Amino acid sequence: MSEGKFSKYLLYAIGEIILVMIGILLALQVNNWNTEAHRKKEIRSKYARLVEELNNTKVLADQKAKLLDSLIVGRNLRSLHLLSLKNEDSIKDLYQTLRGMTNVITVSYEMPACSEFIEKGYISEIENEDLKQLLVQLKRSLAFGTVVDDYAKTQLNTLIEPYAVRNLNYAEMVKGSRMKVVNATQDYTVFFNDLELENLINLKLETDVTKISYLNGFSKLLQHTASEISMELQEEKAL
Repeated sequence: MSEGKFSKYLLYAIGEIILVMIGILLALQVNNWNTEAHRKKEIRSKYARLVEELNNTKVLADQKAKLLDSLIVGRNLRSLHLLSLKNEDSIKDLYQTLRGMTNVITVSYEMPACSEFIEKGYISEIENEDLKQLLVQLKRSLAFGTVVDDYAKTQLNTLIEPYAVRNLNYAEMVKGSRMKVVNATQDYTVFFNDLELENLINLKLETDVTKISYLNGFSKLLQHTASEISMELQEEKAL
C-alpha cells in the first residue's frame, strides 16, 4: 500500500479467484458430461434385454389371441347356435361347448425388464420422442390388461360360476379325470328358453372378444416398440 501497488495486487487476487472458479466450473461440467455419458451407456446396455422381452411377449400375446378366438369364442358361438336351433337331438351337445363359458384365459403380462426401465426413470432421459411415447403407451397397456383380467375374474366368480352350480352338472361339463357324474342331465330342453344362460354366454363372448382386440393391439405396440429400440441400437453402431 505504501508503494501504491494495492490496485495491482487486488486485480491479481481477483484474477486468481476467477481462474479458480473457472477451474471448478470446468471440473463440474466434465463430471456432468461423464455422468451423462455413463447414464446413456447404461440405457443402451438395457436396450437388448428390452427388445428380447418385447419380442417374446409378442409371441405369447399372438398365441393367446389365436387360442381365445378358436377355442373359447368358438365354443361360445357354438353354444349359442345350439340354443337357437331348439332341437332335442343337437342340444345334447351343449355340455361339450359350455366349457367356453367357464374357461378363462388371462391377458395380463409381467414384463420386468420394461417395467424396471420405466419405473427407474430411464424413459425421461431418452432423446427419441417416438420411443418415449411408445414406452408410455406400453405402461398404460400393461395396466389395462390387468383391468381386463380383473373384470373377467369378477364375471366368472359372481355370475357364471353361481349359475353353473345351480343349473349345470359340472362333472358332466368339465369331464375331470377324478370327477363322477351322479345326477346326469336327463332333460336338455330346459335350456331352450333359458334367458339367463343366453345372457351369460353373450357376456362371456363380449369379454373374450374384448380380450382378443386388446391382445392384437398390444402385439402391434410390442412390435413397434421393439423395432424403434432396434433402430436406436443400429444408429449407435453406425456412429
